[in-house]
Amino acid sequence: MDDPRQLDERYTVRTSRRARHVQLHVDPHQGLVVIVPPGFRRHHLPEVIAGERAWIERALAWAREQRRSQVDAVPTRPPRQVRLPAVGECWQVEYRATGSRVTAAREHPGGRLRVTGDTDDAGACFAALRRWTARAARQRLVPRLEQLAVAEALPLAGTTVRNQRTRWASCSPAGIIGINRKLLFLPPHLVDYVFIHELCHLVHLDHSPRFWAELAARIPRYREHERELAEAWRLVPTWMQADGYQHRQDPGRGR
Repeated sequence: MDDPRQLDERYTVRTSRRARHVQLHVDPHQGLVVIVPPGFRRHHLPEVIAGERAWIERALAWAREQRRSQVDAVPTRPPRQVRLPAVGECWQVEYRATGSRVTAAREHPGGRLRVTGDTDDAGACFAALRRWTARAARQRLVPRLEQLAVAEALPLAGTTVRNQRTRWASCSPAGIIGINRKLLFLPPHLVDYVFIHELCHLVHLDHSPRFWAELAARIPRYREHERELAEAWRLVPTWMQADGYQHRQDPGRGR
């Protein structure tokens, strides 16, 4: 990276020889960083930033939460209970030490989630729980996304499940929607909003007025949901916040 320049008190722009498109990146300490390819005409940046205002506001809200969480004590004990509001589930977590080299979390009847392996290693337990949320998202959230795609008559090409830092979901130019496993910790109405938002990107892969009109036709109160999403990161437990923060890159749109 080279040629760092300050756009204003909130945005920093950098040039990268490896960048092919404008990228928006949010760091808890640096704030919003705009990465541009060589030769990019910077007078276009205000338009790019304005078009991604909703995403930027949510990403900056996430950054604020990250700064606050760094001040708070980092959890050292794995949770005894995990609630997944998105699907109306509550799991009681049991920890049983075994001789296995792999620490794993598995579901058992009666709403019990059993973690086995080196349960004295809190980091291994957290990692096992995060892997379980990936499976839970594929099993519970992906079918809901597919159901909404059929109901909205929108051509979903495929899905992926990730643990993104600053996006609840994203849509690729190929029509593949990536969903964040952290959606499990949001209320159902916000999960549905994120899914319909991304499905609308199958029609308009941008945040142009045509896109917002498409979304408003399906969810007239979308602005209220956008405001809720800006603060929804606080609903995600700290032990889910372990992976690196996510870059935002065009083309392709995400919430």
